[in-house]
Amino acid sequence: MPSRNPSPQSPLPVATQQLARALIRLHARLRGELVKKAEGHEVLVEPENATEAMRHIEGVIRFLNVNFAPAAIRPIRTWPKVGPLGYGDVRAESLAALRKCGDWMTYKEIADAIVLKRKLVLNATQHEHFLQKLREAVHALKREGAVVPEIALKRGQGQVQQRWRLSSMFRG
Repeated sequence: MPSRNPSPQSPLPVATQQLARALIRLHARLRGELVKKAEGHEVLVEPENATEAMRHIEGVIRFLNVNFAPAAIRPIRTWPKVGPLGYGDVRAESLAALRKCGDWMTYKEIADAIVLKRKLVLNATQHEHFLQKLREAVHALKREGAVVPEIALKRGQGQVQQRWRLSSMFRG
């Protein structure tokens, strides 16, 4: 079966497509560091080091005979992990807290249950960020049908404290 996008062959007799893709992603992340610096954000890699590494990457990509236009690649800004839990853990822990309680819970009650279970120590800023991530996770669980709200709130009804529980398909 012919290839849809025939590309020039690499000078090496080995597969280099994955290597080229990884180098392009790394180049995009390094360009993202330059964008972050220009926007006044804290960077993970100093601009001089990023620029030098990008030049090296461009050289390797040229050596591999890959058609590469750096301006066509969107910069990727890399941010350090700021939450106390890993990927997907907020949703899983929210479900566990609701399952253990067996009744309606507010965001704060869910957060307190997770903090207690995981023995987390959060300052005020971290706690606010954690609460926001918890709200986002609970709304994602609602879209998936795992939890239901007590009240169908409309925009602007932020003063009413929303409570959540497991949907009927998750309650025993």
